[in-house]
Amino acid sequence: MTSNRVKRNIWLTLTIMSLIAIIDRIIRVADGSVEWWQLISTIVITALCAKFYLCYRRQVKRGNLFGKVDPLK
Repeated sequence: MTSNRVKRNIWLTLTIMSLIAIIDRIIRVADGSVEWWQLISTIVITALCAKFYLCYRRQVKRGNLFGKVDPLK
C-alpha cells in the first residue's frame, strides 16, 4: 500500500512538470505554433494536479499516512 506521503510527492512532481508545460504552451501560443485550447487544457490538468497535491498534503499534516483520501472532495 502506498502511503499518502508518497502520493503527495508524486502529485507535487506532476504539478511542477505541468507548470513547466504551461510556460512552454504560453510561448508556443504567442509564437503561433500551438492552438489556444491546448494551453487551456494544460491549465486544467495543472489545476487538478495541484488540487490532488494539496489534498494529500493536508492529510499528511493531519497524520493520516495510510488512510483513505478522496482528492475530489
